[in-house]
Amino acid sequence: MNISRLNQSEFVRAYNILCAEIPRENAREASYPTFCRIPVHSRSLKHSHFEPELFYIISGQGQLTLASECSSVSDGDLIRIPPFVSHELVNSGNEELVFLSIFSEDFAVPHVPDTVIVSAAPPTPNGPLHLGHISGPYLASDIVSRYLQLRGAQVIRHCGTDDHQNYVQEGARCQNVSSDLFRRQMRSRILDGLANFKIAFDEFQEPEQDASYQKGILKFFKRACDAGVIQKKDRDYPFCIDCNQFLCDALIEGSCPNCTSASHGACENCGLVVPPYDLIQASCTRCRVPVSYKPTAIFIFSLKEHLPLVNRDLAKLHLAPKLHRLIQRVQQGDASEVALTCPGGPGIAIPDSPATLHVWFEMAAHYEQFALAKAHWVHCFGFDNGFYYLLFIPTLLRALNPQAKLPETVISNEFLSLDGAKFSTSRKHAIWADEFEGNIDHLRFYLALHRPAFKDVDFSLQKFTEFSKELTADFAQLHLLASHTEVSLDCDCMSEAIVRCNRTTRELESALALNPFDLRRACRLILEFMDHILQSSVGGPSEKLRLRTFASILAPFMPCESDKLLLALGREKVDCLKDWAGVL
Repeated sequence: MNISRLNQSEFVRAYNILCAEIPRENAREASYPTFCRIPVHSRSLKHSHFEPELFYIISGQGQLTLASECSSVSDGDLIRIPPFVSHELVNSGNEELVFLSIFSEDFAVPHVPDTVIVSAAPPTPNGPLHLGHISGPYLASDIVSRYLQLRGAQVIRHCGTDDHQNYVQEGARCQNVSSDLFRRQMRSRILDGLANFKIAFDEFQEPEQDASYQKGILKFFKRACDAGVIQKKDRDYPFCIDCNQFLCDALIEGSCPNCTSASHGACENCGLVVPPYDLIQASCTRCRVPVSYKPTAIFIFSLKEHLPLVNRDLAKLHLAPKLHRLIQRVQQGDASEVALTCPGGPGIAIPDSPATLHVWFEMAAHYEQFALAKAHWVHCFGFDNGFYYLLFIPTLLRALNPQAKLPETVISNEFLSLDGAKFSTSRKHAIWADEFEGNIDHLRFYLALHRPAFKDVDFSLQKFTEFSKELTADFAQLHLLASHTEVSLDCDCMSEAIVRCNRTTRELESALALNPFDLRRACRLILEFMDHILQSSVGGPSEKLRLRTFASILAPFMPCESDKLLLALGREKVDCLKDWAGVL
């Protein structure tokens, strides 16, 4: 038994108060308890640190400021102080304020909300999904959903097809089939591709066939008109005399006014979106004739006027550097307005008008339900749609309803190329998600490991095949270990294994924190832990614990491999992530 007594001489001044550390058995102990005293009319220094901390008030009264929130505290109160949150404690009583402070250098497991909406940008049914699509919003949304469910959250997974893009019409025209038949064929292949990669959604919208959906969009349009948030303006709109049609999106190509890259209005290089009438040297994509311009009335949204409504919220998001640069350009005035309607073409028709709603206005109306929900909202999308999801949609929704929020978590991606060239549906330069017949679990993991999170990444089928072959050999060895592992856990040498398993699980949970979310780091942690198991094979209960931990953290990434490994261990499917001491 180790009993110590603190003398008054052991209290030294720190953080502007008197502190005495409780003696520890060794310098590597996990917790750091300290007795603290604040004289009458004194206060601690306002500060923050990376360690989580607990205050237990022993005697006296005080005022605790945590970030910007102030509360009265007194004897018996236990206060939890999260990492990086500034705090200050003032003695507001007539006697010395005494409290116990305990902090740990171990990081806290990130909080998971009770209910989470995970939405992914809807794919356009102008072609099937390829690996470039899968590696972006869809795989990320699936992994984060599976992870959150393992942490006990109720997750609503939402997506659908982007039916009203005129890229669908153009795809049908090239194949000489009706737009509706083409759209349904491509939607079916999209669903097959998602299913092949074990990616599922609770809701998968089909706007073209959903009358209540379309009715809701038109109600939103009327609200926006009545509130004066959108206005009808005359604009000189691009028109092709030879084709006798107005031009936007798939029907027009020019140069981005910001970076001069080729653009249909939404620039894949810098991310800036401009109305079709602001493209430079534009021409018709069907006949390649330079555009003419024809005055017509359209509805527009003044992004420049309303953008200040969301600037503070944008600053709170964890974003990739290119998205930060895009936001700065728009805040500096590079995009002043967004065209909300198209003269003719596909889409939801406006009553008593030849115009249709632009698909991105339609999406803004649809996403309002998530912007007003109490649930935590996670949205996954590609960089090329960042303008719409971070700037246009939140600003329009906030202008119409001050309570509308941005997604609390943004998971974005840049482009995945194939053998050094861009994935292309039209040129058939792609690996189609619904046709891939290799090991899907391995490919899911490989795409997550090499995810184009902050920069473009190239995919090579040959490199993946080599990776999959190595992974197959590793899993064969893991299954062999599992089949020879003892069932009993009665062992005196479990502490090292428990510490390693808990540390790995917590590191993974830190990598998959909703802000920020780092799939690549999570994958590296999984590979490191697998190497640890294979290189330090000792058999017995410790081995069983490591293998079950590995199967658990693997589940969001490689669900089938996880299930197989658990079956070899005689366990059912993973139902949660946990600390591992005394649970097996």
